[in-house]
Amino acid sequence: MIKYIVPLLSVFLLSCNETKKENLTYLGGKIINPKADFVTLQNHYEELIDTIKLNSDNTFIGSFKNIKEGLYLFRHGSEFQYIFLEPQDSLLLRLNTWDFDESLVFSGSNAEKNNALIENFLINEKQSKDFYKYYQLNSEDFLRTVDSLKVLKDDYLENFITDYPETSENYIDVLKVALFYPLFTKLETYSINNRLKEEPEALKEERFVSHRPEVGINGDSLMFYSPYRNYVYNNIYYDVYAENVKDESDDFTIAVLETVDDKIESRVLKNRLLKETIIRHFYTKTSCSLNKQAYNTFSKFSTNDADKEEIACLLTDVKHIPKKKRIPNFKLFSPQGSMENIRNVIKGNSTVIYFRNKEYSSNKWVASRMNYLINNNPGVKFMVINMNEDKNEYIKELNIKHQFYLHKESDAHNFLTSRYPRMVLVNKKGIVVNGFCGLSSEKIEKQITDLQ
Repeated sequence: MIKYIVPLLSVFLLSCNETKKENLTYLGGKIINPKADFVTLQNHYEELIDTIKLNSDNTFIGSFKNIKEGLYLFRHGSEFQYIFLEPQDSLLLRLNTWDFDESLVFSGSNAEKNNALIENFLINEKQSKDFYKYYQLNSEDFLRTVDSLKVLKDDYLENFITDYPETSENYIDVLKVALFYPLFTKLETYSINNRLKEEPEALKEERFVSHRPEVGINGDSLMFYSPYRNYVYNNIYYDVYAENVKDESDDFTIAVLETVDDKIESRVLKNRLLKETIIRHFYTKTSCSLNKQAYNTFSKFSTNDADKEEIACLLTDVKHIPKKKRIPNFKLFSPQGSMENIRNVIKGNSTVIYFRNKEYSSNKWVASRMNYLINNNPGVKFMVINMNEDKNEYIKELNIKHQFYLHKESDAHNFLTSRYPRMVLVNKKGIVVNGFCGLSSEKIEKQITDLQ
């Protein structure tokens, strides 16, 4: 780290007087094993603030004038993390793309704040995996488990404030979200899971939502932050499940849309959640269809014309690959770089085709999910087709024989107008079994197994 900190720090020091005069904030660092030749910084609306090019030694440095205190999104390649910046900061980071989150460390001004956020991000990820077994506990044991974790988080917050007494209230609010909102999510998830049991336990519901009077769900500036966003969704779903609406029904999607419209005050935030809800529900279904009443409800509540057009494109894309018809014979590039027809590539094989847009998923996640499906379905052919037209961007953790890509004039773009990822299931005869499903959907696993 010293090799690149010294030259970057010299830039910070030389710019110190200029920073004070012009209220400049600096962000710099080094990317090990870069996936692109630039990094980006975005605001809480995920609007681009700046693109910073990497130097020949993979270091970078950017300056921002009159930046507002708060959380920002730092992106490189298909992955991202959150950064808390204040005016006149000089913040350095270092990360290795092979282990993006785990390798990320900060130095410079406000490093302790950002290191605390990434530390708690990793802790929350581990705790989320551990909690699968805790959801099987009875309610009293579960509440005791959550209470013990809350004590640890209370101590963490108290120690941080003691060690850094000058920390702003804005940052403390963010740290509280990082610490406690995942616990609130787990509490409400336990209650939701209980309602879905054949023989639910008689819960004292107030004990699972006692945090609600002190918890906000209308923070525009935090909605892009995953601990906050996950809780907001759980809060809404909790209310819908409390009405005993069956989650497999189209009525459930409509009920969620209505709850979003009722509970969310900010118009920007409301539009965003409406769009995400209808897309999320579409991807978790196995019927590869979007209910017209649900779409009409979304259109009634949303005031964002661009979102409406995007969902309309999604509806059109669905119709382009109908079930029980042969898959359209589009062209694509093979892993060896030769141009092929899809029907020749899959001929005689039951096939899962995943059209991937790297803007929506990380390499690590796609590789993990695909490798799981490949290992569990040896009789099925799997293809990941990159729709971003970048023939050089292969996923390191996935066997290259599964990786294909489209050129810009491929007929496949006729049914990819929304640019959303889609998975298509095709049987040995080349007939479509499911024309639009989600790679993340566990419900689709049986359909893939049945292809064998």
